[in-house]
Amino acid sequence: MSRFPLLSKEWCELVFEGRNKAYGAYVLRKEAGRRYRLVAIILGTMFLGLVGILVTLGYFYHRAVKEVVVELENVVKLKPMPTEKGFEIKRISAGRRAARVETTPGASMAAPEVVNRKTIAVPMGIDGPDDLRAIEREHLVDADPHHNADQLDLPVEGVQLTATEVVEEMPMFPGGIQALMRFLDENVYYSGSAQRRKVEGYAEVAFVVGIDGTISDIEMIKPIDTSLDRSVVNAVRRMPKWKPGRKGGLPTPVKVTIPVSFHLQ
Repeated sequence: MSRFPLLSKEWCELVFEGRNKAYGAYVLRKEAGRRYRLVAIILGTMFLGLVGILVTLGYFYHRAVKEVVVELENVVKLKPMPTEKGFEIKRISAGRRAARVETTPGASMAAPEVVNRKTIAVPMGIDGPDDLRAIEREHLVDADPHHNADQLDLPVEGVQLTATEVVEEMPMFPGGIQALMRFLDENVYYSGSAQRRKVEGYAEVAFVVGIDGTISDIEMIKPIDTSLDRSVVNAVRRMPKWKPGRKGGLPTPVKVTIPVSFHLQ
């Protein structure tokens, strides 16, 4: 007997026993089981095909995500630069501030009185209108700050107008050079694409440390690779405020150039 008695051949013969089997109902009943099995096979095949497609798509998606994660995790730490090499310093001239204006003790800042009258031109000498003695050349003093440094009316030098790279006190990263090396080691990433292409070497980045210690005017002096240059610039942008440089005891903007080393371990 079949697992489904109502679809078995024996049941069909029992139902149509003593009846006209040439009638169409007998043929339909006899072939019903085969039709049902064919429909079940088709539906099962479609279901298995759909499951296979979903499993294949899931496999390729998981593989793509895994490759991206591996590339992000495959970061090689930068080799610290030797401490004794230090920074590369380039010298440029510094600007000067305009002279400070001071008033003489007892002077008045009021507006001058306008007198509506004609004046007579009188030759003036050393000691007054009637003294026309010639002035000796050695008594002439040129107000030159370079050759008359002992004068008290020289301009007062203040905040620099342009960034300089040679000052009395250079800017300093919080914590010193070792802290700067650790910061670069943790924030400059060796991209997976650069590692696969075996890009190695040195890059140089320059930036200006302002009078408040902020970083500005970042530029790559010696680029090495597009992805690595972008990583260096992003790391410099994330730097905390530096201790500003000083010249003459006053904060001044200073341009700093530092090298960054990329070496595969």
